[in-house]
Amino acid sequence: MADFVLVNPPLSAQARYGRLADVGNRLPNIGLAYLAASLRHSDIDVTIIDANVHGYDIDATARAVADEQPLVCGLTATTISIHLAAQIAAKVKLLAPDCVVVVGGAHATAAPEAVLDTYRSIDYLALGEGEVTAVEIFSEVEHHGEPGAVPGVAYRDGGVVRFSKARPLIKDLDKLPLPAWDLLPELATHYHPSPQSVYRLPSTILFTARGCPYRCTFCDNSVFGRRLRAHSAGHVFTMMEHLYRQHSIVDFAFHDESLFYDEGRLVELCRTIKRSGLPLSFSCQGRVDQKLQEFTLRELAAAGCWQAAFGLESGNDDLLRTLGKGTTVEQALEAVAAVRKVGISTKAFIMLGVPGETRQTLAATRDFILKAPLDDVMIGFYTPFPNTELAAEVENHGDLIGDHSQMSEHEVVFVPRDLTAPYLRHFRRKLYRRFYLRPRIVAHYLRRLREPSGRPLLWRAGWSFLRRFLLSRRA
Repeated sequence: MADFVLVNPPLSAQARYGRLADVGNRLPNIGLAYLAASLRHSDIDVTIIDANVHGYDIDATARAVADEQPLVCGLTATTISIHLAAQIAAKVKLLAPDCVVVVGGAHATAAPEAVLDTYRSIDYLALGEGEVTAVEIFSEVEHHGEPGAVPGVAYRDGGVVRFSKARPLIKDLDKLPLPAWDLLPELATHYHPSPQSVYRLPSTILFTARGCPYRCTFCDNSVFGRRLRAHSAGHVFTMMEHLYRQHSIVDFAFHDESLFYDEGRLVELCRTIKRSGLPLSFSCQGRVDQKLQEFTLRELAAAGCWQAAFGLESGNDDLLRTLGKGTTVEQALEAVAAVRKVGISTKAFIMLGVPGETRQTLAATRDFILKAPLDDVMIGFYTPFPNTELAAEVENHGDLIGDHSQMSEHEVVFVPRDLTAPYLRHFRRKLYRRFYLRPRIVAHYLRRLREPSGRPLLWRAGWSFLRRFLLSRRA
């Protein structure tokens, strides 16, 4: 039995990636692992239910929660999964009426009034960072207090949505206990980043910082704020070493864009990894305007970095301004070339269907991708997520189609004027074909197949991608 149950709703790979389901990732929910660690550190009995890994549907997930007889059930939800979290909450209420249901995550923080007005089965929302909030909510419930008084909470007062005072951001991330990876299904066997970003197995993800100082108009920073707060290099390595020794992880995908932000921290981390002698490799993400010295890039490669990914988004400078990137196409070409020069593979995230997109700007993006020294691309569609600057004016630039359950970035939910959804899907399929069927890219993947541990994953993903996406006539 557990007093506090944390739940990752059953969102399928098909719902997240559509036709790219077999080449998507299967990641541990690090947010829940951080929450569980903080609860356990406060002597609260806690467990995590990852419904995807267990193969649970809505009913089975709710039964698993009720079987624990918890005082509090905490669900995490993105925009695409908020309806699933609400369905689980409703069924938990039927099976365990006294259980207090709290929902946190990006969508709850971005659109709290809409969530509480729409889903009556949810008792409270935890807004922003949840580690301290979860502990204090539990204390209030345990002592028959009022969780709505806890900082960082939204709740209903009659028919009105009200907010407690704001929760201060955590200043020193190193003071957080290590994520409770042991409460998740075994990392080495149940999870992996996308095959594009796995050099070898077992592999997992890590975040080195929270908050983002940049002003991208398609991104919501309300959970972690705009002030960058980073783990120290030593703490990042402590997490890597723990995962290596306790969970046999040998490959890491850093999923925040902050690794390049502080060049001194980056060099310190690289040297710490190298001095350790541990057989570790990793991929990372960065911005093209976080220009690193060639010396630093060589330190990165020497430490085991095999891939760097960049959010390039578009091959048109006007659309980059629309997206608030603060970067140019020329900067992107220079950054990607600099990384490849030191032997690190390169990957780009591309966004089609941006407000203002035309057939001409799509062609510019296509030419840009094929010209740049890239080894991988992940191509998605612009998605107007709640509480983002661009979403507030998106209907002035085209038509919204679909609903929250389709906001995966791999389904077309916004169509710019003078374009159609079928055209965008068709363009993406053709662009993937043009990119991946080139001899240089085929040779790149043949070289990657030399690593035996990642070979089965690459073979399965590659064949599925080829059969379902590159060779099929369906968009």
